[in-house]
Amino acid sequence: MQFRKYLTEDSVFLDQDFSSVTEALDFLSREFARRTGLGESFVRNLLQEREDLSPTWIGSGTMLPHNHHPEVKDLVMIFIRCRKPFALDDGNEVRYIFSILTPGSQEQLYLGILQGIGQLVQNRSDRIDSCRIPADLFDLLQGESFLMGAPITASDLAKDWPRIYRDDPLSKALDLMKKHDVYLLPVFTGEGGVLCGVLDLVDLLKAGFPDYVFSLYDFSMINDFQPLKYFWRNEGALKAGAYARDHRPYLIREDASYPEVFFLMIKGGRRHLLVINSLDELVGIIHPKEIIHTMLRP
Repeated sequence: MQFRKYLTEDSVFLDQDFSSVTEALDFLSREFARRTGLGESFVRNLLQEREDLSPTWIGSGTMLPHNHHPEVKDLVMIFIRCRKPFALDDGNEVRYIFSILTPGSQEQLYLGILQGIGQLVQNRSDRIDSCRIPADLFDLLQGESFLMGAPITASDLAKDWPRIYRDDPLSKALDLMKKHDVYLLPVFTGEGGVLCGVLDLVDLLKAGFPDYVFSLYDFSMINDFQPLKYFWRNEGALKAGAYARDHRPYLIREDASYPEVFFLMIKGGRRHLLVINSLDELVGIIHPKEIIHTMLRP
């Protein structure tokens, strides 16, 4: 990506002062209006619309106000480094602001830039702080340009995930699901072992019934059964491996494109995908929240 095409020296503001998000968005709206020819109130509504959907705080002291609209003729960017961090309502503090508007027809570039900025501020905030003039920032961005606008792959969407071992009791699996707010776990043969299955919440529900129940044809008998009570009584003795399903339909390579991710989820009816590297090691897991927040409503 050629940053000079989208980010110019007059779009870089070092040591700007704001006391609130409102002040920051007002400033961005004026600057974007000047660059795009759009009305200031129109731009302000665009930025606020996205903030109302969910705050654009991405961690590492960074806020990422952005949106897309057909009235925006080309991708435009503004970078701000605040002289002093200002606090958000949740207590987080903003030091850097990257803001982007696009026409909505450059989705690959748009999503890639958002992804790249997140990596940049996580790994290079010290160098951003050392920039004295806009040219210093351009030098930094040029060196990191392979991250910015690069096609999104499965590895970009994968997140670290808790895991379970096949000899662990179901009680431990359920505790992990509860603690991490997930409903699928990769199952490994043991500490340092290999991936051997996945355990879904549905698999845990199955453990609430003895095997003979599934051969019944009279569902009235099932209504009299107490699966929760049965599960609680046996969760400490039942092994995770006995209820794990085949993990292979969930696998995707880390370099797979995001259309491949979508296609595999649709074709297989999978809400989770296990991302593996060339050594068949688990890199992370793609889950519905990441698809929504990174791809569908970035």
